[in-house]
Amino acid sequence: MILKNDNKVCDVPPEVLAPAGDIDALIGAIKGGADAVYFGVTDLNARKGAKNFSMEDLEGTIDMLHSHGVKAFLALNIPIKQNELQHALDVVDKAYSFGIDAIILQDLGLLRILHETYPDLALHASTQMTVHSMKGVDFIANEGAVRVIVSRELTVKEIADIVDHSDTEIEIFVHGALCYSYSGKCLFSSFMSDRSANRGACAQPCRRPYNFVVNGRNVNVKAMGKFPISCAELCTLSELDEIVGTGLRSLKIEGRMKKPEYVTESASIYKWAVDAICKGEQLEEAEVEAFEKDLAQLFYRGFTKGFILGERDVVHSKYSSSYGVYLGKIKEIETFKYTTSLTLTLMEDVQVKDGVGIHTKAGVLGSAINKLLDAGGNEIKTANKGEKVIIEISSKTGKAVARGNEVYLTTDQRLLETLQRTKAKGLPISIEVNAEVGERLKVRMTSGEMSVEVIDDFEVQEAKKAPTSEEQIVLAMEKLGDTSFSSSSVDVKTNGNIFIPIGVLTGARREAAEKLLEKVLAQYRKGEKHPQLSEISHFCTEAGCGGNCKDEIKTPLLSVEVKNAGTLFDAVGMGADIVYLPIRKFEELMLEENAGKLDDARNNSEIVLIAPRITHEAELMELLPLMEKAKNDGFSIACYTLGQVEVAKEIGVPFVVQKEFNTFNSYTADEFYRAGAYRVTLSTELNLDEINDACNDISCRGKEHQLEILVHGRELMLITEHDLLKPLLEQGSATESSEVLMVDSKGVEYPVKRVDERTLIYDSKVLDMLDQVDVLKECGADVMRLDLSLYGKRDVKEITSAYRRVLDGNPAELYSRRGVKFSRGHYFKGI
Repeated sequence: MILKNDNKVCDVPPEVLAPAGDIDALIGAIKGGADAVYFGVTDLNARKGAKNFSMEDLEGTIDMLHSHGVKAFLALNIPIKQNELQHALDVVDKAYSFGIDAIILQDLGLLRILHETYPDLALHASTQMTVHSMKGVDFIANEGAVRVIVSRELTVKEIADIVDHSDTEIEIFVHGALCYSYSGKCLFSSFMSDRSANRGACAQPCRRPYNFVVNGRNVNVKAMGKFPISCAELCTLSELDEIVGTGLRSLKIEGRMKKPEYVTESASIYKWAVDAICKGEQLEEAEVEAFEKDLAQLFYRGFTKGFILGERDVVHSKYSSSYGVYLGKIKEIETFKYTTSLTLTLMEDVQVKDGVGIHTKAGVLGSAINKLLDAGGNEIKTANKGEKVIIEISSKTGKAVARGNEVYLTTDQRLLETLQRTKAKGLPISIEVNAEVGERLKVRMTSGEMSVEVIDDFEVQEAKKAPTSEEQIVLAMEKLGDTSFSSSSVDVKTNGNIFIPIGVLTGARREAAEKLLEKVLAQYRKGEKHPQLSEISHFCTEAGCGGNCKDEIKTPLLSVEVKNAGTLFDAVGMGADIVYLPIRKFEELMLEENAGKLDDARNNSEIVLIAPRITHEAELMELLPLMEKAKNDGFSIACYTLGQVEVAKEIGVPFVVQKEFNTFNSYTADEFYRAGAYRVTLSTELNLDEINDACNDISCRGKEHQLEILVHGRELMLITEHDLLKPLLEQGSATESSEVLMVDSKGVEYPVKRVDERTLIYDSKVLDMLDQVDVLKECGADVMRLDLSLYGKRDVKEITSAYRRVLDGNPAELYSRRGVKFSRGHYFKGI
């Protein structure tokens, strides 16, 4: 594919935003020419596995980036617990005073607090907010975000539509690892291993092997592969012009866990491509392929163009770890005591010390090339593509190797050395030198609109022997290697033959550079504000409320989520105060044959219609008439996405906020109340103490402001745009109604459902808190919810009845279903 731009020149080229997990990677980003760098401090960010930066590092980190003309973005992109809010404010306050350019956020409550406290601070909505519609962008922009990092599942056309209809900056990932789930919607790691992906501690369950059981029988579908939910690496380089052409503001590279060389090369390549595209240049296919190969040598588990460029199958199910570029197939093996010799014909250039990965029956085994021989047995240092060679590897690895095994180049030593030798790009400055006989030496340095002037004590002399030439002065001024500057021009003014000692020139240059750097950094500095959470009031609709208008609710209400109208009536009959029904079942509910039962149900219970879990803009617009009809018929809506919240707010329909918004604290609940929600469901990743903290901090509660918690049901682990079950359906191994289980290497079974070609994967266990209801009452939630959306008539009746009895103070128990495993979720441990 040739990158083309139809001679269109970008008015404002999008920035290239690079990752930094530590100081070496940050320097790597500067070397690569990144326009901006994002990084995390402490553990309040979505990459706890990275080294990250300490608070003590923060000032120096921001200064280093600014001294090179690079923007600094702080990633605070996790949901914040109630007891962490003050710490988060303290972190932001320090970053603000040091001149941070933007904060990347997931927590809606923190976003609102920061917007009100620091109106001049740029706030970016993380992709963890799962914004995938224009309405979602509108909502978050109204909350104070100036930029939205939209979901990776959006297409170029969808992004272009958003850009065309919004003044909000749009950012998208263009390279690096892909999450299998919609970001912000994944609980797989959390419930599998108590490591929360939403909180930056993902155990990467999507990279593990799985097989499938359909209707109780093992199935073998070759197309599924060993790692069926492991995504390939996103690489959009070959069609980057399509993305740039949307007019978005920022191109983001994933990789805060990756090496500095990866950061340097990816930033450099994408910066090069953006510059070429915006100049209307065409990039030849050979160039693009060469760059893709370099990127693959730094990290590769297959490349995909991603959903953004129209690919629907983004997984690479053969291997789940980086395995490099194909080098060749083993033709001969010779084993010695300490080494193993492999003969192959090279598909790439190699040299001694390069790393290789050999794909054996035991898996991918790695080794360095300890020695390299040509076909005649002569030792060589390097070999070229197409040559037949012998490579020597460790005997330990060699024991598992067989003829025909594929060999991949995993570490290209030359590429690494080249990237390590790359110099960090300096901030361009212009220099003026005034050196006239009888006058003191003057040096002026200018960066943008900032200038400093140094007047040295040395008075320029007339040369008696060897005059100081303009070339010597220019050379002395350009020696900025010990600074963060690079000279774009040096203008020298002299009169006649002059003499200035080189040491004087060097001293004046150094003093001017130091003063200019101080001035450059000073422009970013701001005063600390020391915000105190205790002084930030909560939202309330009651006029004149002094912060104490909470209704006393002695017994929490019981809500039940069901899958159809029949089970809705069953839940109402068993004592449910609230029933949630998919909005797609609305017409079924309103059938004339249900009229009498519906009237009775509405007299006894509140009925809430649940919107779909994901709604891109077109889907949201299709949903709008149904939401309006629901409003006109007196029903409320349960929202899963910010776009749905925005629509509900605009049309004035009462709405409930689902747990998938990751509400961890009272201020996030506040923002949904402010938008018009009357009930907010707290995240299931909170433990009892954390729920209690959030509940107790909202003093203004009652019928208009309720908090809900999930107490029973099978948790949805993730939702993905990838159609996982498509091969099973095409092969005839499953039908739409089949019971499909994804089974891991330990035999743990995860139910899989297919909805509108999207995939939903559920927990292997069922949350059951029936015998802990009295404990749950103490946490202060207003509503206890049963998710029975996967259950039939009998189970809905039994489970609803049991919880109703216990809430009313009567004994009850559930009869365990054969093969079903139960859990307490995170209530007694948390994450």
